Amino acid sequence: MNSPTRTPGLTPQETADVVAETFFGVTDEASRRRVIRQCLVSAPLYAAGIPALFYLRFGRVGPLGWGTTVFFVVYCLLCAVGLYFRPRAEYHTPVGLRGDWLDRVGAFWLMGCAFGPFFGWLLTTGTIPVTPVSWHWLYGLRVVLAAVLPALLALPLTRYVRGKSARVSLPLLVCVTLLPISSAMNVSLDLWEGPSARQSRTDGRTELYLKHTGRSL
Repeated sequence: MNSPTRTPGLTPQETADVVAETFFGVTDEASRRRVIRQCLVSAPLYAAGIPALFYLRFGRVGPLGWGTTVFFVVYCLLCAVGLYFRPRAEYHTPVGLRGDWLDRVGAFWLMGCAFGPFFGWLLTTGTIPVTPVSWHWLYGLRVVLAAVLPALLALPLTRYVRGKSARVSLPLLVCVTLLPISSAMNVSLDLWEGPSARQSRTDGRTELYLKHTGRSL
């Protein structure tokens, strides 16, 4: 699958080759196969190792630990898929690169999928106090960053999902975009339903409680 992001003066295929050589040392078929194997082996190692490290260090994995795990596992799998399909031109999109503002927007899709949920999570971890007054806009910003932004950034790329390339590009586009969206599901449910009242476990007073994210206000 071709990317709309490219180095000036190079085609998307040439840009992909430059990136593969610069960052992965891919110079021939043997090195390409070697890097693919390394990426596929690294994915399950990250899936098991990162949660274990978080648990050993902090006593729990938590959202940051799981998010970090997903990031590295998906990164390895995307690298393997990209390198595998690079020489298979029949799976490249038949739509030519347009280089317009929509392509420039779509170029930030992966960054939005990776960093949108992270910055959204930062907003609701208590760095900014989550109070009965502030929780609406903090949760709203998290939904925008983690769900709305990745979906909007993915839309310009759909025009390249054509022909035989759709067998690869469409599942990738949908699955990767759904990952950050899924991280905002509980926040979205709390925004939809609002807080409920419950008895405080510490002093017995009535407090506002967001049940889907487990937060007291």
